[in-house]
Amino acid sequence: MSLLKMLSIAFCGLNLMHLPSYASSDKIYINNVEWPPFFFSDQTRDKIGLGNEILSICLKQTNYQPEYKTLPVKRTHLYMQMGELDISVYSHKTERNGFVYYGKEPIFTSTYTLASKKDKKIAINKLDDLNNYIIGHLSGLTHTPELLRIIDHKAQKNEVSIGHSVEAMFNQMLATPQRFDIMPNSKETFLWNAKQLGILDKITIHDLFIAEKNYYITVSKFSKNITKPIQLLENLDTCIQNLKANGSYQKIALQYGL
Repeated sequence: MSLLKMLSIAFCGLNLMHLPSYASSDKIYINNVEWPPFFFSDQTRDKIGLGNEILSICLKQTNYQPEYKTLPVKRTHLYMQMGELDISVYSHKTERNGFVYYGKEPIFTSTYTLASKKDKKIAINKLDDLNNYIIGHLSGLTHTPELLRIIDHKAQKNEVSIGHSVEAMFNQMLATPQRFDIMPNSKETFLWNAKQLGILDKITIHDLFIAEKNYYITVSKFSKNITKPIQLLENLDTCIQNLKANGSYQKIALQYGL
């Protein structure tokens, strides 16, 4: 082998040693939360949730490779504050501005309401009517200030039952005797779970409107893996807007009854 060829090979080897390793530096962490029909923690199932599908499509247009961590809701907040999670999906809350950057295009919208056992014929015309009932509260679920005050007040009287999954809470509410009378959550979550469990005819989803919330992709301000969070969010916002404009978003949403 000629000296010139040997030097050429050596030079190429040195260059390769200094190329950036995208496999490690571009890995980002996202919470793998169970919140149907927006998120399903089991990534191997046919449907992974509207939010997960949109995130997956849009992240494929970036250099980032998502890895999912299955965490309770409360730990999600802590890990976003520490930068152990890079991306989460949040509604706007002032106290979160200290640890996340918000995107501007909603990834989805959710309506909050109440559900109860149909044969109990519970009538709820205003939130104060809840004072007559034991409330089921899903651990980690956020509420409007008015509803939170009612839940906190009733908790002091041992009139709040805390659950850890919507499916289990439906079973507790429909049991005889009931563990609680009524529970708040998103209308979309109630409908999805009730259909999957075959109990839609056994529950009442109340007409009382509590709140409608837009949810956005957020990036932890303490992320060690995302170097340009604002630029990334702008790119993800553009992707969501394009999906909505070309009809792809609506087709995916229909698969989840949305």
